[in-house]
Order: sequence, then structure tokens, then C-alpha cells
Amino acid sequence: MGEEDGLAADLVHLIDEGPLGDHPGPILLVDIDGEVLARNIPGAPLAHRFLTGELPAVTAMVSAVTAGTGSQSFKISDEDTGRTIDLAAIPVNDRLALLVGRDVSLDHNLRAALVDSRQRYKDLVEISSDFAWETGPTGQFVFVSAAGALGYDPDEMVGRSAETFLVVPEGLAIVSPFDTREPVQGVEVRFRRVDGGVSTLEASAAPLFDDQGRWSGARGVCRDVTEARLRDLALSRARSRERLTTYIVRTIRDEVEPDRMLDAAAEALTRALSADGCSLFRIVPGAGLDLAVRIGESVPSRVIDDLREAIVATRDPVLAEIEEGAALAHQLSYHQEMNGTVVLWRSGATAVWDEEEVALLVEVADQLGIALQQVAAHEHLRTLSSVDAMTGLLNRRAFDEAITARLNPSTSTAAGPGTLVYVDLDNFKKVNDTRGHQVGDKALIHLADILKRQSHTGDIGARLGGDEFALWMEGIDTSTAPERAERIIEMGKELLTYSGSPDHPIGLSIGMAVFEPGSGETRENLIARADAVMYEIKRSGKGWYRLAAAPGATVSDRCEA
Repeated sequence: MGEEDGLAADLVHLIDEGPLGDHPGPILLVDIDGEVLARNIPGAPLAHRFLTGELPAVTAMVSAVTAGTGSQSFKISDEDTGRTIDLAAIPVNDRLALLVGRDVSLDHNLRAALVDSRQRYKDLVEISSDFAWETGPTGQFVFVSAAGALGYDPDEMVGRSAETFLVVPEGLAIVSPFDTREPVQGVEVRFRRVDGGVSTLEASAAPLFDDQGRWSGARGVCRDVTEARLRDLALSRARSRERLTTYIVRTIRDEVEPDRMLDAAAEALTRALSADGCSLFRIVPGAGLDLAVRIGESVPSRVIDDLREAIVATRDPVLAEIEEGAALAHQLSYHQEMNGTVVLWRSGATAVWDEEEVALLVEVADQLGIALQQVAAHEHLRTLSSVDAMTGLLNRRAFDEAITARLNPSTSTAAGPGTLVYVDLDNFKKVNDTRGHQVGDKALIHLADILKRQSHTGDIGARLGGDEFALWMEGIDTSTAPERAERIIEMGKELLTYSGSPDHPIGLSIGMAVFEPGSGETRENLIARADAVMYEIKRSGKGWYRLAAAPGATVSDRCEA
């Protein structure tokens, strides 16, 4: 017993003060009666549980090893702390056993997590819309996850080369994840579906190498991102259309000059759609479509003729393709009423209009219709402010502005002479006094018609007020003015039917003044010369014309009947 007691004492010393006390795991010296003779600090929790009888399995193991079975081990789990102890029981003698523990919580937890993660990964792969795959050294699929891919069963893919499923545009090199030699993530490839369609796959993959370091295939996962990419594309196109639409609308709205509004709209549309030409037509009552603006190349007339009926019949875009190019047209409207059309032209045998360009035109068509209406409203207001309501000729203000522009060398496009004609109705007061103003109005309208019929290109007619009229005759000088005046007086005989009495027949008195370019004569002086000779005719017998002397001369050219 003395020798055994000495061994026990040595063990107690080694645990309490020696190297066994520094062991990171629990160490206990126990006897078969359930007593703890010594323990290190980490062994305190285990000693407590042993003494309170919470570890009957350990007590049984101590009895077994002291009975001669040899060393044994046992794992103890502590649910409160989550720790797992690998406990070994070493016999000291037939009454004592040394319990040595090692904390294997980390190993245990890692092993459990690995098993769990493998099962989780297996479950995720099987239920995921993604598909996992592996290719061999020949590029053939050797594994495809149970769900298959894009309508294919796994058996339909295994054994086939991955490259046979890829859709690669001619002349374009791609990075294939199925034979990659380095890890790749987020690579997108076009993959043919079982129904013949094409999907976009996003792939991540890693290469495989054998023991000798030779490439032996690849392993990865693919995700079908077709719908996401289509949504991205649709969103991108919508944003692009929005930017272009905003640009076109802003260009129209920022144009402060109504006369420039349609030009600005056509220019903006031409640039936005990369068109070679743009024509804007508006509807003129009684005349149909009338060209309002043309930018760039002209649309062939036969295309316009072919499109005309379709444009009127539908509010949808209309396309026309001929050998010379392609046209895109759309009806324009304001408050649901057609007021014009826009026709875009792209030249070239291969010219086409894609869906995005058509959609953009549809979006801006309403704004173009509004622009047409605004221009029409402006022109109507300008007409009301510049045209005599009864005769349709210019009023005095508008006529003065037109003559001023004509005489100004910086604004006039005419280089030759011109003649200002003042026309006054003879005996008109008698008409109103004896036959009434209604007949008098008819006489005024008839005279306006005579002046319109006698007008040539560049001529400007006006009613100055009452029975006074004016006519600017473009390109007419002293040699040709008398002939024009005589024709007007001859046509004036049509007015005799409105005369107030046989003794007071309606006639015309005409005064004319010729403007010579470079003379520096002002509008006021030119009017004064024409007006003066007109009243000379009135005082000297009426019914004829007189041509004013040139500026600075004192005698008029009298041309009397």
C-alpha cells in the first residue's frame, strides 16, 4: 500500500503544482468511491458534475478501468456551454483512475457544420433554378444537377460537349466557363434552350486539375438571367427614349419664335433618330397635306403618295421600304383631330427603322401635333392682326411693314425696282348714300378681287382704309408701270354695276411711284409721291392714272385719258 500511496501522492503533486496542472483540458484523480483527490483548474466543472452524480457513465468507466479493462475514452457534452470533452480514463491502481480531458468542441462543431453544409448545398442545388455542372477534359458534361437546365434533362446533357449548346455570334470570341483555365465569376453566355430559343446564362466556374497539375475540366454553376436582362434592356431603352423625348420636347418649347418652332422640331427629331431627312406636313382645308418644313433629304414623292392613305386611316406608325431607302410616318393630331403628319426618311438599300425608333416617334407625335397647332394658332392671330377682314388683303399696318422690309437692303431679297400703286374708288360715297353700305361693301370686295387677279409673284395688295387700296408691284419700273395701271382701270369697269347713279359712275383713280434700288428713298417719301399724284388725278377729272416724278424732280409724268 505504501508504494501505491506514494504514486497517488506524486500524481496529486503533479496536478496541484506540477505540469499536469497546466494542461488546457480537465484533469482529475478519482477513486472508485466517487471521490476527487485532485484536479486542475479546467477540471473544476467536470469535478462538480462527477461528485454530484451527473456523470454515471464516467463513474462506470472508472470502475471498469480500475478492474483491469485498460484505458477507455468517452465524450461528454455540456448543453449549457456547448462544449464537447473527449475524456480518457487511465488506471493508476485498483482503486484510482486518472481522468484526462481534451476540448474537442471546435472539431466536433466543424464536422457537424460540414455535414450540415453538404446537405444544405445538396438541397439548394436540387431546388434551385440554377444548375450545377462539371465538364471533363474533352469539354463534355460529366455531371449536371438533378433539375437539369433550360428544359433539358440531365441525361440529355451529360456526354455532350458544352460548346454545342453555346450560341456565339459569328466573328466574336467569348470566354466559355465550361473550359476555363482560371476561376471566373459573372460570365454571361448565350445558351440554346431545348425549345430552340436562346437564353442568357450567368456563370461562375473554377478549373479542375489532376494530381500532375494537368487541366481536367471545370466545375461551376449557371443562373438563367434572361428575364432580368430583358428587363434591364427594356429599362435602358425606356430611359433612352425618355432622354430623347425630353430633348425634342424641350427644343420645341424653348423656341420662342413660332415661325422657327416647326424647323426646331424637325431638326431635333432628325438628330435624335439619325434620319437623313424629315418632312412635316400640315392639313390645309380644301388642299389636304401641305409641306410645312423639310430638313435634310427629301422623301421621294411616290413614297408620300403611297403613305398618304395609310396615314389618314390609322393613328399607328406606318412604314414603307423601297429600293432607295425606308420611310417612317406617323399621323399628328390635336385633341384627337388630325392636323398633319411627320415623315422620316433614311436612305440606302439596307435602311430600316427598328422598334425603339418607332416607339420614340410614337412618344413625340403628340408634341409635334401640339407644335403644329401652336404654329397654326399663331398664324391665325397674325392673320387677324394683319389682314383686312372684309377683303382678305393686308391692312395698313401690315402693308407698311411689308413695304419697309422690301425697301431695306439688309432684309430684302429683291434686287430690282418696284412700283407703289395707290388706288381710290371714284364716287364711292354716292354708292353708300343711295344704295346702302351692303352694296358698298360688295364694291370693295370686288375691287380687292380685281387687285388679286392683277397681282403677280412678289406683289402685295392691301386695303388702307375706307375706299383706299394699295398694291406693290414687284419688278415694275417706269416702262412697264403704265401698262399694268391701264389693265387695272380696264378691269375696274366691272364695278360700274355698283354705281350710285348714272351721273356718278364708280371708277378708279390711280397714283404710282417707282422705287429704284440704291436711291436711298424712304418709305414715307415713296408713299407721299404715290399719294400726291393719286389726288392730282382725283382733282383733275378722275378715272385714270398718273406716274409720279422721280425723287427730286418737280414734274410728274402725266398719263391722262
